[in-house]
Amino acid sequence: MRTARRIATVLTAAAAMVTSFAAQAAAVSIDIAGLVLETPQL
Repeated sequence: MRTARRIATVLTAAAAMVTSFAAQAAAVSIDIAGLVLETPQL
């Protein structure tokens, strides 16, 4: 029972890290897309 709870805690922490990383990556890609759209194409 204790190991199952520990595994669940680790999985939850990993999921939170992956989610925050994905959110940061999405924000960065949106920023880059905004810069590309704002930059006049040569």
